[in-house]
Amino acid sequence: MTAICKDCGIDTAPCTGKRGCRHKGRWEYYMVQNELWNAAKMQQVCLCVGCLEKRIGRELTSEDFTDVPINDPSPWDTDRLRMRKSYCPF
Repeated sequence: MTAICKDCGIDTAPCTGKRGCRHKGRWEYYMVQNELWNAAKMQQVCLCVGCLEKRIGRELTSEDFTDVPINDPSPWDTDRLRMRKSYCPF
């Protein structure tokens, strides 16, 4: 899976695909409300949290995220994404 941020180029879902891959706390793979994504002028691409926030001119809040499994609490999320989703860190 490739999920490169369109604006800054970081991999939002890094994984080597090999056993023991060390990507805990390095993912920013998420889904936000369609209206917010459209406001950022995005389509079928990825943005890290920071680049999305820069495009919309504000910090994300828990209400911005959709109710889908990818937004469930995960040890793979970055601290920044975890804080925006407003759930307790692992």
